[in-house]
Amino acid sequence: MRRQVLGAAVVALVMGGCAATGPATTGPATTGPATTGSAAPGPTGPAATTAFNPTDVAWLQLVVPMTENALAAARLAPDHSASARVRSAAAAFASSNEKVLTRLRAARDRAGLPASDVHSGHRMPGMVTPADLVALRTDHGAEFDRRLVALLRAHAGQLVVLARGEQASGADAETRALSREIGTEATQEAEALAQTA
Repeated sequence: MRRQVLGAAVVALVMGGCAATGPATTGPATTGPATTGSAAPGPTGPAATTAFNPTDVAWLQLVVPMTENALAAARLAPDHSASARVRSAAAAFASSNEKVLTRLRAARDRAGLPASDVHSGHRMPGMVTPADLVALRTDHGAEFDRRLVALLRAHAGQLVVLARGEQASGADAETRALSREIGTEATQEAEALAQTA
């Protein structure tokens, strides 16, 4: 029962927990996995398999863009940060998440999902938004450090929540294992970022 509740929670977070940042829009992008059957397969071209259930699909469709955006933020640290600790934590974050992103994209392709971000333009917990990236690019010094650390900590915390849901109710064994690793790494990253304050 707990497994079903957690799985339902992660699907709800991904498919219903986003809010448009501009005027309300309802279309295929907000329906999540239910619309992926007619979408073009990923770059490697595999057809979606029955090994992936809606929780797997929802998790991948959220965690891939979350990781892409968080990486873009972390990569700004060398030119904008005033803190050696923040620069070091951001560099470690970027290094580990570049590897994670490669594996996430491979899982997404194996599931036959498109590379497009179905949550583009929506506010999602833990998501670094385009507006956040604009603000980071204009910030320098202590203000940049404060903003970056807060964003990356929120990102890491949300990854832990989502990883638990995927482990509980995902159907694809490889994706569940990947979520477990990502959840563990995110916990460590959150701890490292907390020490930069």
